[in-house]
Amino acid sequence: MPDRNARFAVTLIDVLARLGVRHACVTPGSRSTPLSLALTTSEITDWSHHDERSSAFFALGIAKTTGAAVLIVTTSGTAAAELHPALAEARHARVPLIAITADRPRELRGVGAPQTIDQHDLFGPSVKWSEDIEVPDEPDTAVALAARLWQEAMATPAGPVHLNLGFAEPLVSREQVMSAATATPEVVIAGHDPDETEVSAAAAQLSNRRGVIMAGPTDERGVPGATAQLAASLGWPILADPLSGVRAGSHERSRVISASDGLAWGGFLDAARPEAVVRFGAIPTSKPMWEWLGINRDVPQIFIEAAGRRDPAKSASVVLRADVVPTLRRLSAAVDRPAPASWLERWRDADRAAIAAMSAVLDDAPFPNELGIARTVVESLPSGAVLWVASSMPVRDLDAMMASTDRDIRVLANRGANGIDGFVSSALGSAAVSGLPTVAIAGDLSVLHDVGSLATALRLEIGLRIVAVNNNGGGIFHLLPQEGLPQFERHWGTPHGLDLTAVAAGFGIDAERVSDADRLAMLVAIPPTRPALIELITDRTENAALHRRVRAAVAKAIT
Repeated sequence: MPDRNARFAVTLIDVLARLGVRHACVTPGSRSTPLSLALTTSEITDWSHHDERSSAFFALGIAKTTGAAVLIVTTSGTAAAELHPALAEARHARVPLIAITADRPRELRGVGAPQTIDQHDLFGPSVKWSEDIEVPDEPDTAVALAARLWQEAMATPAGPVHLNLGFAEPLVSREQVMSAATATPEVVIAGHDPDETEVSAAAAQLSNRRGVIMAGPTDERGVPGATAQLAASLGWPILADPLSGVRAGSHERSRVISASDGLAWGGFLDAARPEAVVRFGAIPTSKPMWEWLGINRDVPQIFIEAAGRRDPAKSASVVLRADVVPTLRRLSAAVDRPAPASWLERWRDADRAAIAAMSAVLDDAPFPNELGIARTVVESLPSGAVLWVASSMPVRDLDAMMASTDRDIRVLANRGANGIDGFVSSALGSAAVSGLPTVAIAGDLSVLHDVGSLATALRLEIGLRIVAVNNNGGGIFHLLPQEGLPQFERHWGTPHGLDLTAVAAGFGIDAERVSDADRLAMLVAIPPTRPALIELITDRTENAALHRRVRAAVAKAIT
């Protein structure tokens, strides 16, 4: 019947909204018309975008910020394929997304119909679950399908799911169509409670031992307080990744070691070799830290992980298969004796020495420099702010320079697959829904990779302040073995010679080039009400030299 597509689409969208979908990202297309029209009459906020790749990363930013699944709708053909980078990031970062790609009916597939590619299982292992169906005559199927999409996306570990939906013409219904759903399906997202026997056995390996807690990147709520509770019971320091949420906030932070990456540079992890490790989350930003885990497999390492196994060093001696927060709290209650107080003091002393050594080198270095930019930004953010940090050098600089603070700052990044693509779009999606002051630190290549998103930022009037570090190419490679190769500049340095202030201004974005730390601090402290870009010019070679001086100073200070 003529309204079959509309009836099915309206029912599917209605049930997704009832289950908890609050946001959808949509791009123009003919084949996806029934879904787009259904969204316009639903309770879901629909964010329109010009291109699918940016739309998907925008959705990723919303989902990371809210913790709820976000819907992405595209038309058929290469438009659908553009979602792949964001879905791959979501898969590895455990972010719930629901991608619905419109398609031709089966009789028009593989026969040369325009804008048609093979969309069956298009994203392969980059999604948790995938289904390929044509719109049936009866819309009741949509109810169960919506429930399955929500459940698969939200179940531990959360991640992206894909529905490929074949629509036959006509695609536009002129009638007012109502949802066929008479009730909301019950979907239970179960957690993983820790096994008491396993918790007791793990606690026995931790009591009265000198150890450390490694808090890796995680978006799970409640982690900071539960981590502080376990650290207090054990008498241990917390080596907190900047993406763990533990370095900032109102929880007790006297046990938080901010310069953990610096201590790893200087060999302190070997000098003060722990007798046990409790860790959770993704692998740390600090490569020396997770390399240490692999080298020291003889140290008992208790890894708390609800699903999967994010353990590239293959060093975990015990895996507690349970949700992190309740497991941390039950371990706290099960520990009977803490480590000697001198153990924590040794780590605090080293942390203070490392921070002082880094600050002394930076205070003597000309500004702007990349470590100094990271330090200025994080010190200037108001409480309640959200900080997005790009992969490659920015997240490493933040790891080195973010001191523990009682300000409530949330740090987010796309560190599932660790790519630089779609970064600005993710930060924009986050800023659009959080209602909080949002700042993003991006390298120049991250900005250029997602430069089209600046048009979206202006069109939707999203308050995001982008701090763009322009070192004219790929700065991280100066700290990797590729440096010194004859082809370095052509294939790794990749200078572009672009003025990012002029590029942003061309989109109508407020843009300013800054060379003074005080000016940068003032701009970062002002909550943005519309999109703005701050450009700082640095030198890749000088930045590498500064990093080496900082590392040498830290090693000397803590020896």
